[in-house]
Amino acid sequence: MSTTKHADLGVTGMTCAACSARIEKVLNKMDGVSAEVNLTTEKATIDYNPEQTDIDAISSRIEKLGYGVLTEKVELDVFGMTCAACSARIEKVLNKQSGVQTAAVNLANESAMIEYTPGLIDQDTLISRIRKLGYDAKVKADDQEKQTHKEKELKRMKVKLVASALLSIPLLITMLDHLFGIALPAVFNNPWFQFALATPVQLIIGWQFYRGAYKNLRNKSANMDVLVALGTSAAYFYSLYEAIKTIGNPGMHHTFISRQVRS
Repeated sequence: MSTTKHADLGVTGMTCAACSARIEKVLNKMDGVSAEVNLTTEKATIDYNPEQTDIDAISSRIEKLGYGVLTEKVELDVFGMTCAACSARIEKVLNKQSGVQTAAVNLANESAMIEYTPGLIDQDTLISRIRKLGYDAKVKADDQEKQTHKEKELKRMKVKLVASALLSIPLLITMLDHLFGIALPAVFNNPWFQFALATPVQLIIGWQFYRGAYKNLRNKSANMDVLVALGTSAAYFYSLYEAIKTIGNPGMHHTFISRQVRS
C-alpha cells in the first residue's frame, strides 16, 4: 500500500489569482496529485503518491507553465575530509537527496555549496546527512570563527601527535636490537610493557579511525579510515595473540607491537 507524501513548494512569478488557479488546476490533473496554491503566501501545498509521480515532475510541470519553484542556496563548512574521495562521496550523497538541486563540495576550502528546495529539505537535514557519513558540517561561519575552529583542531592534532610519538618511540627502539644487535634493557622487549605503550595509541588516540571506518562501512563505502583501522588492527591483535603465547614461556622471545608500528 502506497503512502502519500507531502511537500510545500514556494512558487515565484504569480501576479494574480488567475495564475494560482491555473497552476492548481494543472497540478490536480496529474495522476496521484492533490494541490492547493496560495497566491498570498506564494506557496503550493501538495500531497502526492510517490508511485505515480515525484516532486521533480511536479516542479517541472510548474516551470513549464512559465513560473518558478523557489530554491535557496546555503554554504556549509565541512570538517573531517582528508582526500578527494571524501569530498566526492559527500557531493554524491547530497546530490541524491530529494529536494537538492545541485551540490558542490570543495576539498581545498572545506566547504559545500548547495542549492535546495525549501519544504522538501532543510539545512539541518543536510548537515545531519553529512554527519551520518562520518564528517561534520555547519552553516558557513565568518572567516575569524572558521579560523578559530581550525586552530582548535590543529591544536588537538598536535597533542595527539606528541602523545603518539612519546608512546611509540620506545617501541621503535626495540628494532635496534633486531636490526643491528644493539643490546637494550630487558624491559624494552617485554611484550606487556609494549602492550601498555601501544594500546593507548591504537584504541584511544587512534579511535577516530575506528569511528570513521564504522560510519563509512555502515554507508557501504570505504575510505582511508577503513584502511588504517584494518591494517593497524591486524598488526595489533596479532601481536596481542603472540604476547599471550609467551605466558608460561618466559624464554620465548617476542617483540609485541613493533609489527604495528611498522604497519
